Formats: sequence, C-alpha cells, structure tokens
Amino acid sequence: MDTSPSSDPARGAGPRVPVADGRAPARTARPPSGATDEAEGPRRPDRLLRCAGTVSQLALGGLLALSPLIDAAGPVSSPAFLLAGLLLGLPHGAVDHLVPAWLSARGRPVSARVALLVAYPAVAGVGLTAFRAAPDLALVGFLIVSVVHFGTADEAFHAERDRRPIRPRVAAVLAYGGPPVVVPLALWRDQVDPLLAAVAPRAPALLTVEVRTLALATVLCAVAATAIREVRAGRVRDAVPPALLTALFSTVPPALAIGAYFAAWHSCRHVARLLRHDPGNAADLEAGRVGPPLRRFARQAAAPTAVAVAALLALVTWPGHRADPLPATVAVLAALTLPHAALVAWTDRREPVLRRPAG
Repeated sequence: MDTSPSSDPARGAGPRVPVADGRAPARTARPPSGATDEAEGPRRPDRLLRCAGTVSQLALGGLLALSPLIDAAGPVSSPAFLLAGLLLGLPHGAVDHLVPAWLSARGRPVSARVALLVAYPAVAGVGLTAFRAAPDLALVGFLIVSVVHFGTADEAFHAERDRRPIRPRVAAVLAYGGPPVVVPLALWRDQVDPLLAAVAPRAPALLTVEVRTLALATVLCAVAATAIREVRAGRVRDAVPPALLTALFSTVPPALAIGAYFAAWHSCRHVARLLRHDPGNAADLEAGRVGPPLRRFARQAAAPTAVAVAALLALVTWPGHRADPLPATVAVLAALTLPHAALVAWTDRREPVLRRPAG
C-alpha cells in the first residue's frame, strides 16, 4: 500500500491517504493480554469474581474478628467443624468432568469424554490406595499438594478477576497456600497432631519441630514479599488476603479455621470461576444475574456430590470394616484432590479461552 497527498486543491497537501497498490495490508500488532489502552483505560475487574473475593474475605474476616468470643464459647476444636467444612466444600470439584468441554473451542469426541470419566476415578483410586498402603507418606504428600493447589488457585483467581495472564509466582503460591496448611502445623501442634495421628499415626513424627519452623519462616517471608510486590504493582487490596489468612490460622483453632477456609474461601472462589467457564451462563452473567447460574451449577454438581458422599458413608458404615469418619473423609478428599488439582492446573494453562467478557 502506498500513500499520497490529498488531491483536493482547497485542502492543500492535507493528510496522506492510502492508495491501493495490490499489496496485503500490514497486520496491526495486538496488545498483550492485561495491557491498558489510553482510550479505554484499564480493564475492569470481573464483577462475579470481584464479588466472590469480597464475600470470602468478609466471611473469614468476620470469623477472625469474632475469635475472642469463639475462644470463650467452648469446644471449637472439635473435628466436627473440620468435617462440616470439608463436606460443604465438596461440590466445588463435582463438575470437573464438564470443564474440558466448556473450555474447548470445538466439541470433544465421545472417546475423550469417556477417557476423562475413566481416568479421573482411576487417579483418585491410586491416591486412596496410597493412603491405605502408606498413610504417613501419603498424608505428607497430600499436605504439600494442598499448599500448591490452594496457592495456585488464588493466583489464578486474582489473574482471571483482573483479566491478566495466569502466571503463578512461587512466593505468591506460598503466601496463599501456606497459611492454611503450614501455620496450623507450626502453631497449633497440640490440636493438629491428634488429627494427623487419627489419619496417619506416624505422620506427626515425620513433621519435626525443625521442619515446621523452617516451613513457617518460609511462608511468612513469602507473605511479606507478596504484600510488598502487590503494593508496588498498585494492587493494594491484594496485599491484604495473605495477611488475613495468616492472622486467621494463627488465631482461630485449626478445625474451625480450616473448615471455614475450605468452604467459604477456596470452594467459593473456585465455584465462581466455574460459573464463568460454563458457556451456558454467559447471557445471565452478562446481565448481572447470578441466581440462574448458581442453580445450574447445583443441578450439575448434585449427582457427583451424592456419589462421593455415598462412597464416604460406605467407608464409615460398612459392616465389619467401619472406618473413623475423620480419617475416611480426609482419605477420600485427598484422593479426589489429585485429579482435581491436575484438572485445575490444565484449566489455568488454557487462559486465552477463559478471557470472555463477563461484566
């Protein structure tokens, strides 16, 4: 393409206008995802994810504010609080089998869907077998996987909320995933070790004082580094959650804190992301309607959740082989965490597909 001055004598030379010369036009470079445009300004955060983040912070912030009253209320260290939170959060992974189809640009063949339905329970079965064969090592491995899964989930949540690329940073993963796991292990040994021993008798001995102290120091450094980085990046509000989580798990008894975190923070945020990923919710979310997507999710998650609960009840009540509810719940949850964490990691790598407008 060539350019030439305007031929209008009244306008003089005027601006140069394009003249076709048969060559293909030059391609305009696209700005990187997450960049700002001077005309449009910075991209607005996603409304649904921003609301879910606020709700989760208010829930755990309220629990932290009530911690003095909680201490005076009575036996809040009961495993019942932990069991309740784990069961309430169970549905957040119940639609994993639908996620690949939601994120695919074209329909997935039946063979791929069948392969996923076979592979998912197979991987979970491997995890459950590991818990039965070597419960101590399996539990320690589960704790490590939980740190990584919790941390990367929050990093992906914030990136998707702000429409930024999902690129988890090690310090941020530790800052978000460390407090729910490491802080109770280091600061609440008298309450945590009996729970660990109920699941795996020798696990507390594997987690020595030196190991717990080093892990806690690493997490605290990561929290500080992440807060500084967020402030320098202009995301002051994102500097608060790691400190909030650290304070919560330092103050509130672990059974209650972990149960509340799993249900009101981790699961709540993941469900909000799932509502965005389901293409059937696009019109409702664009119009600001959250009720229909939530009801749709409840219908989709009902059957898989019922199957998981039925499997758990079978472990607890099977004649002649009854298991303690807490170890059985942790073992089932740990087994399901393996394929769930793998699928979420795959989802996060498909970030270009996820950047649909939703508010």
